[in-house]
Amino acid sequence: MEGVGGFLFFLALKGEARREEVRARFPRLVPLLRALGEGVEAHGETFRLAKPLRLSWFAPLFQAHYSPLLPEAERGLALERLLEAAHLSAQEGEPLVEGDGLLRAARAFQEGSQSLLGGAYREALHHYGRGLGLLEKENLPFPATALALLALAQEGFRPGGKGRETARKALERARTAFAREMAQKALAQTTKEEEKEA
Repeated sequence: MEGVGGFLFFLALKGEARREEVRARFPRLVPLLRALGEGVEAHGETFRLAKPLRLSWFAPLFQAHYSPLLPEAERGLALERLLEAAHLSAQEGEPLVEGDGLLRAARAFQEGSQSLLGGAYREALHHYGRGLGLLEKENLPFPATALALLALAQEGFRPGGKGRETARKALERARTAFAREMAQKALAQTTKEEEKEA
C-alpha cells in the first residue's frame, strides 16, 4: 500500500492510527499529511478519517488496495469495513455501488440493508443470502458485520428464531465497534421478544 489512496484505505481499516505506525508504513507520506486537509484529522499523536465510511469513496479504495497478499487480519478487517460501508451507504440513500468481485457482495449487502431499514425483512434475507453466497464463492469467512446484519433481518422476519444464534456468532467474531453494535442490537431484539412471551 503506497501513496495517499493506500494511506486512506489503511486508515479506513484501522479507524485511527498512531503517528509512529503511520511513519513506519508510509515514510514518504508523513510530510504530505497536512496536504490531505479535510480528509484526515490529526488528534495529538493519532490520525483519523474526517469523513464517515461510505461506499461512494471506500469502494474505489477497496478495489485498488484490497489484495489476497494483504495480511490475513487486514483482509478480514477490509471485508468488515466494506460491509459496514454498505450498510451506512444504504442508511444515507447513496446509489448502489457498481463493480465486480467483492463489490458485488457489497452491493448485495447494500440492497439488503435498504430492505432491512425499510422493514422488508424477507427481502433483506434474500439480499444478505446472495451476498454471503458471493463471499462463500470466494472462499472467504463470513465477517461479523455480515452475520450481525443477517441476525437483524432474521429477527425482524421471525422474532425468536435463528436471529439470536446468528447474533451470538457475530458477537464472538466482532472486531469492529459497528459489528458489535449490530450484533448487540439483534440480541436486544431477541430478548424483548422473550420478555413478551414470558
